[in-house]
Amino acid sequence: MKFYIIFSLLFFQALYNSISANNDKELLMELDKVLKDQKIYEQYMEDKIKTANQKVFFTADNPQLQFEALGDLFELYRSYRTDQALSIAEQRIQLGKQLNEESYRKAVMNKADVLNKMDYYNEARELLEQMNGENQLESDKYGCYLFHTIYLSLYNEATTPQQKNIYREKMAYYTQQALTHAKPDTYSYISNYSLQLQYQGKTDEAIRLLEKAYQNDKYENDKARLEYSLASLYLEKNDTIKGRHYLILSSITDLKDAKKVYMSLQTLAMLLYYQGDIERAYIYISRALEDISFGKARYRFEDIANYLPIISAGNRQRVAEEKQTSLLLITFLSAVTLLLIIACFIIYTKNKRLNEAKTTLKEQCDQLRIASEHLQQMNQQIIEKDHIKEEYIGMLFNLCSEYIQKQHTLYKQLNRIATSGHLSDLSKFISEQQGKSEDLKTFIHQFDTIFLTIFPNFVKDFNALLRPEEQIKVKEGELLTPELRIYALLRLGINNNSKIASFLHYSLQTVYNYRMKMRNKAISDKKDLAIQIFNL
Repeated sequence: MKFYIIFSLLFFQALYNSISANNDKELLMELDKVLKDQKIYEQYMEDKIKTANQKVFFTADNPQLQFEALGDLFELYRSYRTDQALSIAEQRIQLGKQLNEESYRKAVMNKADVLNKMDYYNEARELLEQMNGENQLESDKYGCYLFHTIYLSLYNEATTPQQKNIYREKMAYYTQQALTHAKPDTYSYISNYSLQLQYQGKTDEAIRLLEKAYQNDKYENDKARLEYSLASLYLEKNDTIKGRHYLILSSITDLKDAKKVYMSLQTLAMLLYYQGDIERAYIYISRALEDISFGKARYRFEDIANYLPIISAGNRQRVAEEKQTSLLLITFLSAVTLLLIIACFIIYTKNKRLNEAKTTLKEQCDQLRIASEHLQQMNQQIIEKDHIKEEYIGMLFNLCSEYIQKQHTLYKQLNRIATSGHLSDLSKFISEQQGKSEDLKTFIHQFDTIFLTIFPNFVKDFNALLRPEEQIKVKEGELLTPELRIYALLRLGINNNSKIASFLHYSLQTVYNYRMKMRNKAISDKKDLAIQIFNL
């Protein structure tokens, strides 16, 4: 059971740390943005200072109002420009002398406040002690605050345990005095009470007190001081995760308020340095140095002077390591690039050869395709010629059979006439047979019939080659005209005019005239008509 409880606590602690780390990552990005936009916040502060200066100018005829206006201006300069704040404090001292003891005392405390920020701790303490001793200020919470901060500065500067114990007792004393005179539920009361708890070793109780106040909107104006106090307490407990969290928040608040005198950013820079975020640490410490130089806060400058060499050395080492890493990366990338170039060259060469092979293969395929088409065309022509041969051989056999039958009948008739001895009848019979042309008509009709059986669209296709007004119209009862018949023979491959004339029993001149007539009627070039006919 005990092991389970311990394991659960460790698990939830790890989960909380993971969530906090993610939140801090976003907060650090916000802080980076605030640093980039710092000019905006500085301009906002300058505008407020300008307004406060105008108020001082317009109250010049009323010392009391001007004293109060200078007090507002002092609060603006107090964490922005300590040299200007010191000048304002001197002006308030002169006016305070004219007004009353209380005003004068407030002005002197303003000067002591600034002197402490400018690293003049002893001068600040002596100035306060001159005002009739320390007892005069014990009832003033501002005075108690000043004595506490001055002794805190002296405590940080002390080199011996005895000195630190003396200053620590002084700090505890003035904390108690401030707590006595502060009203409950005020920031002064909560701040001093948490310090008292801290001096008593009750750190966790002090943290609970401040976190409760931090959640209360009543203390919105004291947000940065609450955040820094919480960060200090968590760091005192060695809880760097929560300490870093509140340091980031405090830094964001300080920078948005355009403060130049602060502790949060340089403390965060040191913490980030030890956590390994050297680049950010260097940026933050450099920015803190710029701001403190601008604000003329010497006591903060000495703190940074101790941190800066450490962080700068770490940053130089980081830059050197990054350069080394970049050099190795560049070398690696160069080698990879060279290999890629070689690979690309090899791929290019292979692709080039492949493209050449593809081109050769394509050419061969084209040649094969052309040869195949030519072969198909030749095959079609062979099939066509075979079909023509079959048709016309059949026609030839039929004609021969008819002629044999006619000759046989003719021989019988001649024999009968010769047997009867009537020679006059024989002469008459022969004359009658010579005058008949039925045989030629029959031959022509059979030729036309067989040709149109093989080429049924010949007449239509042939007319498509002629001009519309010159197209041939076949008479009723006919199959082909003489012109069509001549070109039908051309389609069958008979190109010789003499053979055509002999086949159709035309004169050679008649065949020539018909062909010339059709050429003149053709749409295209006359010489192309015969070629086009062959393709029908």
